[in-house]
Formats: sequence, structure tokens, C-alpha cells
Amino acid sequence: MQLLVTGGGTGGHVYPALEVAEHARSCGATVSYLGSLRGIEGDECRKRDMPFVGLNTGPLWHLLTPRGWVALAGTLRAVTVARKHLLANRPDVVLSTGGYAAGPVLSAARTIGIPFVIHEQNTIPGRTHRLAARFARTACVVFDEAAGMFSCKTVRTGMPIRKDLIEAAARSSKDSRISTLIFGGSQGAAAINEAVLTLVMQHGSEGSWLHLTGPKLYEEVAKTAERLVSAPNYRIKGYLDGVEMADALSEASIAICRSGAGTVSELALFGVPAVFIPFPYAQADHQFHNAKAIEKIDGSIVMRQTEMTPQNLADAWARWAHDPGKRAQAGRRLREWAYPDATERVWKVIQEVAVAP
Repeated sequence: MQLLVTGGGTGGHVYPALEVAEHARSCGATVSYLGSLRGIEGDECRKRDMPFVGLNTGPLWHLLTPRGWVALAGTLRAVTVARKHLLANRPDVVLSTGGYAAGPVLSAARTIGIPFVIHEQNTIPGRTHRLAARFARTACVVFDEAAGMFSCKTVRTGMPIRKDLIEAAARSSKDSRISTLIFGGSQGAAAINEAVLTLVMQHGSEGSWLHLTGPKLYEEVAKTAERLVSAPNYRIKGYLDGVEMADALSEASIAICRSGAGTVSELALFGVPAVFIPFPYAQADHQFHNAKAIEKIDGSIVMRQTEMTPQNLADAWARWAHDPGKRAQAGRRLREWAYPDATERVWKVIQEVAVAP
């Protein structure tokens, strides 16, 4: 089978695509990646020795501006390049994980008649998948809430996650100890960093704390923490590599963080309840809706960033910290919600579409 994978611009689109791509290769498929030159996908494919073709694409800004017209012209040129590539290589099926990198590829695939599968990570689908879904053979979703937004067949597959995290989650077990993990995404979140320092000043003696500030914010936050925080079990780092993050998730009993689809899925895999502070500028407010979906299964407490005062954050944290039974129940429900075999589930859908008439 020949599989072409597309999607990118950001890690939230790229990493799930690569998990499926690498699994497909391990099953004997020929795989290539068609993405954006300005995203991270090119570098990530090179690390994995995966064939990559880059398109000169970017976000589609408002079309009533000069910037928007330039972006539209670039997208139309990218459709032509993608079409030539698809005609020359004739993949059996295309997998899209969304983002601005995927739009031209899906448009080209539709005009040629190459079937495609989409994998939507968030509760609120992005523009690329909203436009393409009616032509898709199947939409794989992480959240049940997204299924009702597609007119094509939908299957809940969960989020493809790195094997080392899946293996670590299978080994991990939680006890009654309080271990709080704080992070704001790959770049950190200044608002969360600031509020958490006050929380640690008040409750730092309760359990252990690992605070990931984001690499660019580390020095500033570390200087402030050195001056204000005296808790002996408080650790602060800019970021963690893959193995370190697996260890951190294994140890954590509470998380304070954003609610991107990858973060939500990884916490669920490890059974870690959270206080979610959704990124307020996410497209269609999808982080808020992701967080609310987990709140429905009693796996999170959701707090708007505008509502995040030191006292409100302390109160939300205490609801998890001071009730080990509540944490244990949340952990069970989160693990039930997560699909550790999500990569294999997506691959199964791709195989079914590839052989369908």
C-alpha cells in the first residue's frame, strides 16, 4: 500500500500524523509526507528518514486584506504542486491530520479521486477539515463531541501517542501522594507561571511540585521563584525531553495546564486529573471545549484564564489535592476514555478505505 500523509504547521497536527506514518511503515506500507515548508514537519520527517515534499503554504488570513490575497495565491499554487505530486505517485489513500498544510493536498486529492481519511484531534474541527469532511471517506476523531460536526462516516479512534508514553502509562500506578505537574504547552504560558508561584507559596509543603515554564520563560520565572518560593519539594525546569516527560506523567497525580488535544490525551492515558486553563486565543475556542469534554467525565476542573486568580486556582487545586478518592475515580474514568491503541485504530481505518471500491 502507498500512503501519503499530510498535516502540519504545528506539533498538534504533525506528531499524530508521524505516529501513524511510522506504524504504517512498520506494517510494510510505502509512506511519504506532503506538508508545509514553514512548519516543523520537514525537520521531523528528516529525523525519521521519511520522504518529505514541502509546499509553500501558510495560514489563510482574512481575504479582504493584502496579506489574505497573498496567502490565497500561495495556497492555489500549492494545490497545483500537490496535484502534480499525487498524479506522479498515485497513493492508495491520503491521511490528513489538518492544519493549513493539509488544505491544498486534500483539495488536489479530491479532484483526482484519491480517497482520503481525516483525523481530527479537537472537539471543534479546524477550517481545513470542516471544508474537506464532506468529501472524506472517514473521519477519525479523538472526542465524541467532534463526530456530530462531520457529514461523513466517523469513528472514534483516540489520539495517536508516542510508544514510549504508552509503555510508561501501562507501567504507572497512582497512590495517595500529591504530586503536581504544571506546564503551559511547549512554549509555556506566562499567566499560568505567575499564578502557580503564588499557589506554591501557599501550599508548597503539600506534596511535590514540578513546574515546566517553557524554555523562553524559564530564566525570568526561575529568578522570581528563587526569591519567593522556599518549598523544598518544588522543582522548576524549562522543558523536559521525551523520557523525562514520561517519568513526570507517571509520577503526577494532578496537572495544571492548557488543554490542547495532545495534552488532554496524554493526561488521560496516565489517569491524571487536571485543572485546565484553556488557551484563550485558540481557534474557535477549541481548548475550552476540549477541557469541558473531560470535565463531563469528572476528569478535570475548567477555569477560564480571565477567572484565574491565585485564590481560584488554589481552590481548584485543593479539590483534587485534598480528596484522594476523587482523584482515583477520575483516574479510572480518564483511562477508560483514553485509547492506548489509537495508532492501530487509525491504521485499520486507512486500510479499510484503501481497499474499498
